[in-house]
Amino acid sequence: MSAYDDNDLTSLNRLEDLLDAYCDARLMPRGAILSRIRTTVLAQAAASAASAAAANRLQALAGSAPKAPRWTISSPFARRALAFGFAACLTLGTSLAVLAAPPGSPFYNARVSLETFVLPSEVGDRVAGHERLLAERLGEAQAAAARSDPAALAAALAAYRTEVEAATADVGDDAALLAHLEEELAHHTAVLTALEAQLPDDAAIDKAIDASSKAITRLQARGESAHPTHPPQGGSPGNGPSGSGHGQDGGE
Repeated sequence: MSAYDDNDLTSLNRLEDLLDAYCDARLMPRGAILSRIRTTVLAQAAASAASAAAANRLQALAGSAPKAPRWTISSPFARRALAFGFAACLTLGTSLAVLAAPPGSPFYNARVSLETFVLPSEVGDRVAGHERLLAERLGEAQAAAARSDPAALAAALAAYRTEVEAATADVGDDAALLAHLEEELAHHTAVLTALEAQLPDDAAIDKAIDASSKAITRLQARGESAHPTHPPQGGSPGNGPSGSGHGQDGGE
């Protein structure tokens, strides 16, 4: 019994020694093993820290960056409103381009037609509007001649001739309006004649002078036909009834 106990104790002591050696080798390493384990752990820790820092920076940038607006038009009403607004902007831009078009530009004829179209309907105001436009066309022609722009000069004078025809047609038979328009056209003819002296070979100026002169002639003829001059009423003494009777009495 005692021998058995000694063997068992010896075995236990040997097992304890083995466990101590294992713990020293694996759980409590020393020397090169400990250094190698420490290097591996520190490298893994550094890599984990760098990954975490990079992830935090990306998250911060994503949170601070402005998000692009998302334009979504889902309802038919919104789409129609957008289309209407775009069309209105386009129309406004085109209208402004037309109203500011100088002579010789692509929109100039449209501007001239629009300005004549929007004149008032009342005869006096309409004729006054025509006279204003005639003066404007003449000023544009003078400016074009001053800057030696033959295309703009021809366009302005063509618009002037068109305006002369429109004013002559709209003036009616009112004596005061006829006389005033005739006076304006006579003044314009004098300005055009002076312009012709500067540019003697320009056919557009000759056509404008001819249009003004013919319009003045028509206005004068219309004024005379609307208000003809009548001779004094009453016959001669020898042709009247009383004169005839007096002659008969004298013959008796």
